[in-house]
Amino acid sequence: MRRYRAAAAALISIGYVHACEAADSQLATASGPCGVAINASGQAHVIVNNDRCDSGTAATVQKLLDDSQRLAQHLLDYQKSTDEQLATLTRQVRELTVAITSVNAIAAEPNANEADKRAAELLAQGDASGAIALLGREAEQARQSALDTNQRAADLYRQQAALLTARNVRKALEALARSLEMVPDQFDTLWDAGDLGLLVGDTQRAKGYYTHMAELARAQIRSNPANTKWQRDLSVSYNKIGDVLVFQGAGAGALEAHREALAIAAPFAARDPENTQWQRDLSVTHEKIGNVLVTQGDGAGALEAYRKSLAIREMPAVRDPANTEWQRDLSVSHNKIGDVLVAQGAGAGALEAYREALVIRVMLAARDPANTQWQRDLSASHEKIGNVLVAQGDSAGALEAYRKALAIRVKLAALDSTNTQWQRDLSVSYDKIGDLLTARGNRARALVEYRKALAIAAALAARDPANTQWQRDLSVNYDRIGNVLVAQGEGAGALQTYRKSLAIRVALAVRDPSNTQWQIDVAVSHSKLGMLAFGQTLENRREHLLRGKNILLSLKSTGRLSPDQDHTVWFEQQLAKLPAELQ
Repeated sequence: MRRYRAAAAALISIGYVHACEAADSQLATASGPCGVAINASGQAHVIVNNDRCDSGTAATVQKLLDDSQRLAQHLLDYQKSTDEQLATLTRQVRELTVAITSVNAIAAEPNANEADKRAAELLAQGDASGAIALLGREAEQARQSALDTNQRAADLYRQQAALLTARNVRKALEALARSLEMVPDQFDTLWDAGDLGLLVGDTQRAKGYYTHMAELARAQIRSNPANTKWQRDLSVSYNKIGDVLVFQGAGAGALEAHREALAIAAPFAARDPENTQWQRDLSVTHEKIGNVLVTQGDGAGALEAYRKSLAIREMPAVRDPANTEWQRDLSVSHNKIGDVLVAQGAGAGALEAYREALVIRVMLAARDPANTQWQRDLSASHEKIGNVLVAQGDSAGALEAYRKALAIRVKLAALDSTNTQWQRDLSVSYDKIGDLLTARGNRARALVEYRKALAIAAALAARDPANTQWQRDLSVNYDRIGNVLVAQGEGAGALQTYRKSLAIRVALAVRDPSNTQWQIDVAVSHSKLGMLAFGQTLENRREHLLRGKNILLSLKSTGRLSPDQDHTVWFEQQLAKLPAELQ
């Protein structure tokens, strides 16, 4: 068992709330310096379960763990599926216990000064500030002394990071970086540092840490090919590299990385069908591959990958209905399949898949109303059902579904204004309701909703320019506002917003030409500017229409354009309407 995936990885697990409970007690426990239990609602509780953990240390760890849990949701932007929640929490509790023990031991030494003693007192009260400073001083002293203390310094920096994660993620990352400077080949510290790198928006740095993880795993496998632990570590490393590449817009590289992970996970899962860890790894990897294929316009390939993931998840979910982790995974698979069916125009099948997911999510949310992840899941299901109902012409049903989603998201966003995922969800809900109001002719009210969404999207995009999803969200918000302004006869405002949208989309398309959706987005922007007469010459408009048409023709020639996306005839019709001298 890894000694530490730090608070960051644990935060993913806590925030994502996979309950690893026993069927009867709905409680799972693990041992370590202090133990940790996870109840059915996904809350972690530190327990005294051996002579290495006294009640005072357990109480301090619990306070610090509670602080860490408040940051958990931030990591959901970066890691959508999790495993080993209990083992991860055990490692976090172990590291916090070691940090607390170190601080107390230093404070108890005969030559301890008042600052050292005060640090221990504050830590016992749940205030880690003094302890963080103390560990930092000790680490620097070890760093500057003889070389044989490198491991000591690395350990102290890691302990400092464990305390810092709940207070300042960037400083926690720097503490881990210093630990790696002292001892570079620490697999778990690299894992933690990669997760924190993603959290602060430094995707390139995260990729470097994850790549180092893969190198370490490969080296271990070369010396011991039969070691399944290192085989799994390599598979996980490939998936993490793939996740970073997705965020960086490198779809082809991401697909290659996830398929490397699949090549490891599939044989082990086939060899041991009863091993739920390998089965879940395999299901997650199929899902990740499906996600990339969706962005590349390969709906058939994505659907195949998602159905493989669903088939794996159905067996344990049926076998153990009380296992909330498997139930939630199953709901995710139903939604993924529904998403592809929507893109393929199979609305009835999509609605059926979404409602399968909704049944599971209503059950989970009712089981624990305070579980924020299950509440968020429920809001997503309402939204997806609303989307299909819009396409089927049921605007009343769609509005009801969207308002259910919005009500949940307003509450979540109010709980933590710094939670980027909850803020983005809220922005999306405003957009969805704005779309329905636009369709009903209530443009003034729709514009109010769109501008609420824009304010959130702009703040997120400014926060992390490397986050391609947030950049695309911002471009879509500009488009929506531009559409309303055109309908209201405000050409100047529409031209400005359409141009802002186009600039973002061109930058994304250049970043990853294999991303079909981003190419289509550029074509859409050209279509809007091609149709806008205000502030543009006829030649400007013709150039926009030609560019949009040529993008779609290029995608069509390579089989990357589905029938519902093929608007080449529309572009030709609009070009034909321009004065003859411009043809």
